[in-house]
Formats: sequence, C-alpha cells, structure tokens
Amino acid sequence: MILVTLIVSVLALFIFFVYTNKPAIRYIGTALSVIVFGLSLIFMTLNSYSHFGMHQAAHTKVTQIYPASSKNGLNLMLYKEIGTDGKETVQVYKKTLNQKKPSHTQANEYTVKNNRLKFHDGDNGILKTTETRWQFNSKMTKFWFGWSELNGKLVKRTNTFYLPKSWLHLSTDQVKKLKQKMSKMKTPAAKAKTQEQAKKFVQQKLAQAMKTDHSLATNKTKQARLAKQYGQEFQRQLIQKLVH
Repeated sequence: MILVTLIVSVLALFIFFVYTNKPAIRYIGTALSVIVFGLSLIFMTLNSYSHFGMHQAAHTKVTQIYPASSKNGLNLMLYKEIGTDGKETVQVYKKTLNQKKPSHTQANEYTVKNNRLKFHDGDNGILKTTETRWQFNSKMTKFWFGWSELNGKLVKRTNTFYLPKSWLHLSTDQVKKLKQKMSKMKTPAAKAKTQEQAKKFVQQKLAQAMKTDHSLATNKTKQARLAKQYGQEFQRQLIQKLVH
C-alpha cells in the first residue's frame, strides 16, 4: 500500500503544481504531496534496509533421522566440509529407514555454518531444525509493506543433530582415507591380526562385565548379545584409529 501512496503523491504533486491555478490551493497541495512522498520514501527505505515494522521469529521442527550408511551393525553419518576453516559443513543422512539416496543439509549461506552435533545415550538419531525468518509486527504493517516480499524471508537455519554414541560421524575425506587403509588390511596376515585383536577386546570386555554381573557366567544369550555389542565397539574404535 505504501508503494501506491508513493505513486499517488507523485501524481498529486504533478497535478497541484501544473494544473492548479489558485496559488493557495497549489502551495498547500504541493506541500502536502511533497510531505507524503518524502514520508513514503523514508518508510519504504527503512523497511527495505532496516526491516522497519518487522521482527525475527524462530520456528523449530524435530524429526527422527537415520544413518547415511548402515552395515554390519555400524551406523555411519557423513559430512562434507565446505571451505577451509572446517566450520562450514553439509551433513549427509537419511530421512527414512528405507531411503535409497541419502539426504543432506542445505549448502547455502544460511545453513552451512549452523550445523551442530551432539551425542546422546539413546538409540535414535534426532534432527532439530530451527529456522529464523522475518515477519510483520501486525496486520497494519503487513498492509503497508506487503509489497516488499520480506515476510517469511529466511535469516538463519540451525540444524542440531543428536546422534547415538554408537554412530560414527565421518567426513567424506575420512571415508576415502579409510577405504585406502582397509584395502591394505585384506591380506591373510592382516585379517588374522585384526581378528585376534577383536577377540581379545571382546573377552576383556566380557570379563569386566562378569565382575559386576555374576549372572552372565551362566546366561549364554546375554553373553552373545554383549559379545556382538563389544565387537561393534571394537570396529568403531578401529575405524576411528584408522581415520585419525
């Protein structure tokens, strides 16, 4: 509406200044037209550059996510570094369990610096997305400045990932490095050494568990479950060691 007011004031200024014969009406009409034109221009500028009549509003959405890759009990979430400071990233994950092609966070200036990561003791991956956008203060300000299309404009998007401690979070460069090192461990000697280390790790973990839970000595089902859990833990530690 303020744009219409600006145009009307220009037309009024032209009419009063050119076509009005009575001096008093011409001066008053011209002065009022100039004032309305000036105020309209000032408020339009304030709205465009300082977001006059608007405020920032944050909206949060929480969803469950799944690892970008899941194999042999290892859940992996990936990220790609953008730039050189390591602070700008694109995170790769799945929105559904059976999703074939993983999703990723937006690679734009509103998002890449605001991807955060936290680990928790739960079993599910959670994504908390908070978007901050400009909104009009009232229906009146929307009436006057609705033409500007600033309402709903994104200011910042913050993605906070809450990942289970059992998940691995690796960069795409680390995955490449891991593949190179794993290829060197496919010899019979290297495989035997790794298997022996894994067996020793699991046995030590089980022995420690039995010290606090004596029922494990006779509970074969629980032993098998823990052995699998400790085996996966060994794999995670091995991968972390290889990529660092």
